[in-house]
Amino acid sequence: MGRISKKLILCLLAVSSLTVSGSVYADSEGSEAAPQAALAADKGAEPEKAKRYEAVEKAELSAEDAEKYLRKIGSADGFDVYIREEKFEDKLWDAAGGKPKNKKDYTEEQKLLADKIADLKKLGRLVAIDTKTGQAAASFKNGNGCDEGKLWVSDAGRFFVITDKDETKVIRLRQVVSTLDSKYAFISADGKTLELLRKDMKRPDEIFEYDGKEDGKVVYKSESGSFAWLTADKKHFLGAFRRGAENDSFRMLIDDRTAIFGIENKKTGYIWWSSPLEASQDRLATGLLADELRSSNMLRYGVPLSRSGNNMLRSGSETDCTFTVSDIPNGIRVMYSYTGAGFKVPVEYTLEDDHLRASVKVSEIQETNSANIATEMTVLGSFGAASDNEEGYFVIPDGSGALVRFNNQRTLQNNIYQQRVYGADVTAVPQNRGAVSEQIYMPVYGIVKEDNALLAVAAKGDSNAYLTANVSKQSNSSYNICNFTFILRGTDSFYMSGNNRDKYTVFERGAIKSDDIEMLYYPISKKGADYVDVAERYRQYLLDEQGVKIRSKADSAPLYLDLYGGVMKKKPVLGIPVSLKTSVTDYGQAAEIIGGLRDGGVGDMVVSYNNWTNDGMKNKVDTDGKPSGKLGGKGDFRTLADLISDSGYSLYPVSDNRDFRSGNGYYSFSDTSVRVSGSYSRIVSYDKAYGVPDGFRKNLSLLSPSYYPEIFSDIAENYSKAGLSGAAPVNLTASLYGDYGKKCISRAKAEKLLTEGYAKLDEKLSGGILADGANAYALPYVSHITGVPETSSRFDLFDEDIPFYQIVLHGVIPYSAAAVNGSPDPERALLMAAATGSNLSYDMIYEETGELKDTDLDGLYYANYKGWTDTAAEDYRLLAPLLGAVSDSFITGYEQKGDIITTEFSNGTVVTADLGAMTVRYNGSVIELGRNKEKGES
Repeated sequence: MGRISKKLILCLLAVSSLTVSGSVYADSEGSEAAPQAALAADKGAEPEKAKRYEAVEKAELSAEDAEKYLRKIGSADGFDVYIREEKFEDKLWDAAGGKPKNKKDYTEEQKLLADKIADLKKLGRLVAIDTKTGQAAASFKNGNGCDEGKLWVSDAGRFFVITDKDETKVIRLRQVVSTLDSKYAFISADGKTLELLRKDMKRPDEIFEYDGKEDGKVVYKSESGSFAWLTADKKHFLGAFRRGAENDSFRMLIDDRTAIFGIENKKTGYIWWSSPLEASQDRLATGLLADELRSSNMLRYGVPLSRSGNNMLRSGSETDCTFTVSDIPNGIRVMYSYTGAGFKVPVEYTLEDDHLRASVKVSEIQETNSANIATEMTVLGSFGAASDNEEGYFVIPDGSGALVRFNNQRTLQNNIYQQRVYGADVTAVPQNRGAVSEQIYMPVYGIVKEDNALLAVAAKGDSNAYLTANVSKQSNSSYNICNFTFILRGTDSFYMSGNNRDKYTVFERGAIKSDDIEMLYYPISKKGADYVDVAERYRQYLLDEQGVKIRSKADSAPLYLDLYGGVMKKKPVLGIPVSLKTSVTDYGQAAEIIGGLRDGGVGDMVVSYNNWTNDGMKNKVDTDGKPSGKLGGKGDFRTLADLISDSGYSLYPVSDNRDFRSGNGYYSFSDTSVRVSGSYSRIVSYDKAYGVPDGFRKNLSLLSPSYYPEIFSDIAENYSKAGLSGAAPVNLTASLYGDYGKKCISRAKAEKLLTEGYAKLDEKLSGGILADGANAYALPYVSHITGVPETSSRFDLFDEDIPFYQIVLHGVIPYSAAAVNGSPDPERALLMAAATGSNLSYDMIYEETGELKDTDLDGLYYANYKGWTDTAAEDYRLLAPLLGAVSDSFITGYEQKGDIITTEFSNGTVVTADLGAMTVRYNGSVIELGRNKEKGES
C-alpha cells in the first residue's frame, strides 16, 4: 500500500475517533462536549432498526411436560402456574425405578429422564404456561415474602405471580406493560388493573384501577388519588403521578419513582414535562441516551489523578443514581445520590405564581470520594424536549438571535450548537484564533410549540453556563433538545515540551467556587405564540425582577459617533524604529467633525472618544481622565466638551482597562489574571491571514478582576472631578473572565465586582455608562448600548436570524448597531436599522487611514471622516423621524417573509422594510434609500 493511501486511512481514522468522542465548545479549544454530544456517533446515516428491545423470557417447557413433571398450584389471567417441588428429582427417579449409580448404566429412557431433569433445573421454581399456546411463558426462581404471601418476579421481568405463603395457591398473575418503559409496572390480562412494584421488586407498591380514556391516554387511578397513564394501545407505560403544589394558573404533576414531573396549565390543560414521557420508547436512542432523556439531573465529574474529565452520571440510570423525593412548600426537593462516584446533589423544584423554579445551592453538593471532583451539572436537560413529530423551534440568543427549527435535518455532529453564556473565559488563550462568532449576551432560551411557548432563564449560575441545542437524529435520539449546563469547576489544558500532542488537562483547585444555580421556566400560552412573546416575557422579567430601568425617551434618535484620538505608531528616530504617540483625531479635529454633522442636520448625538489620553494610546490602565497633550491638551479638550454639551449632545470618553501593559501602578507580573493551569493569561494578537499568533506584535496582559473595585472607583471619582458626565468602559460590559491564581476570582465573583463597579459609575456620573455590547448583568446600569449585533453567528444548525436582543430592549435602553460605514452593505444596514429600531452609528477619524497601517487601529481602514460626514448627516435626516417616532415603544411584532420585514411597535406604528426595493414604509411615509429621499405615500 502506498504512503498516500496509508496517510488517507490514518486521517480517516483520526476524524472518526474525533467524531465518536464528541464536539467541543464553539468558543474554546479542547473543551469537553455537552452530555448529548459526548455520546454522539456519526449521525449522517439513518438507523436501520431500533437500538433497544423489550426483554424476552427464555423458559422452554410444554404444558404436557409441566403436567407430567411439576405440580400445578393454580391459574390466573390465562396462565397455568406450576411449581417444582423441593425433592422433585428423587421423586422422578423413584417413579422410574431408581437412579443408577453410574451414567454409563442409564437406559435410553433414563437418559431422556436425566436430560429432562437437567432442563427443569434450568428453570425457576415456578413456571407459567400460556393456556393458548401450551408453552412456557416464563419461569420464576425465587419468591419474596409480602403481605399476601409470596411475590415472584420472572427471570426476564415480564411477569409477576403472587402465591400464598405455602406456595400452594396462585393469588394473581400480572404482565409487565413494557420493560423499556418501567420494570415495575404490570397490568392484568383484562387491562382493568395496573400494579406498580416497589423498587426492590419484593412487594406491590400501589394498585391502580381503570378509569377511562383522556387525551389519547388510558387513565388508571389509585385509592390515594394518584393516577397512571398508558398509551391508547396499553403497550407503553407513561408514568404514575400525584398532584403536587398548585396555584391559580398551574399545577405540578409528580412521579416520585422517576423524579419526572410536569407543569400543567390549569386553563388549557397543556403540560410542560421535565423529561419526555415516551423517551424510553425512542427507536433511535441507545439505553444510555434513553436514560439521559429521562434524567432530571446530570453530573459530570473529573478524576484529577488520571486527567480524566468526561465522566457522566445520569439520574435516569439506576446504576448511576438513586434519589428520594420529598415535599417542601410549593414544590418538591429531590436528593440525587450518585453513591458509586461519591456525590450527593439536592435540587429544589418549586412552583411560583407564573413559573417553575429549579435551584441548587452549590454549598450543599456533597463530594465524598476524594478521587473525584464535580465539574459540570445539567439541570432539567430534557425540559420541554420536542419529539420528531412535533412542529416548532428553539429561540437561541446567539448574537441578535436565531431560530433552530425542530427536525431540520441538520444532523451532522459538527452542527451541534454549544456556546458559553457571556462569551469565552478569555483567560484560556487558544493556540489559534477560532472562527469569528457572536456571543450569548442573555442567559435565556425559548421553546415554541404551536400555541405554547416557554422562556427559560438562568437566573443564577449564568456566569458559568453554556447553552447546548441539537435536533432530532443529531442528538442520537428522536428528540430536539435545548438546555443549560453549569460549570462547577473550570478546566484548562497545557502542552509539555512544546509538543501540541502532549496535552494535559488540569482542574480548578479547591472547593466549588461557582455561584448557586437557579433556572426559571415561564410557560406562555397564547394563540399563535412565537419568539416575540418569548422576548416580551424576558423584557418583563428584566424590568420586574432585575432592576432594569427604562432609559429610552420619546422622540429621541441620537446618532452614535465613535471617534479615535491617537495610536502608538513606529517611526524612525535617528534611523531606529521607535513607537511614538501619533494623533489621528485631535480635539480640534474632533470638534470639526462634530460641528460638520451638527451643521448637516444631526439634532442628537452620542459621542464616544477612544484613545483620548496618553495612557489609552499606550494600552496602560487608564483611569485619570487627563487629556493628552499630543491631541491638544486640557484647554482644547474643554472646548470640545463644551461644544458637545452646548449642542445638546452627550460625551462618553472611553476608559479601556481589560487589556493592559505595565505602568501606572499595574504590572504584568503581579496584576494579570492567572489561568486554571497556573500560567499568566495574555491577550494574543493573531495573524489575520493564518489565525496563528502574530510574532510581530507584543501580547497584552489581562487585568485581574480583583482590581475592578479600584478601577471603577478611580474612573468615577476622576471623571466626575474633570466635569465629565459619562464613561465608556468598552470591553468590561461584554467580557467576563476570572482569575484562578492566588486571588481566586471566579466568573461569578467577577460578575459581582463588575456590577458593583457599574453601579458606582451610574450613580456618580449623570450620563451613566455607554456600553459597547452589554451582557444581561450590565443592563440595569447602562444608559446606551452600541455594537448591538445585527445577526447571529449563523452556525449551520440555525435556520434564520431574528432580532431577539432588539425586541427585548427596544423602548427600554437606546441602542445602535455596528457602524454603518464599517458594513460591507451600508444601505442594507440602514434598512435593518429601520426594521429593528436601531439608531445609526459611525466610526470616524480625521487623518487619512494610511496613518493607521501597522497599528492597533489598522482595522479602521474605512473611517476617514471626509467620505462619511455628509452621508451620515443625510442618513440621519432620513431615518431620525422614524426612529424618533418609536424610540420609547416596545416591539410587539416582527416577521420576515422573503425581502419584506414587518415590525409592529406598541404605539401602533407599523414599519415595513423592503430589502429588495430598498424602501421603508411607516405612518403614511415612504423612505427610498436607493435614491436617498422621502416622500408621502400615495
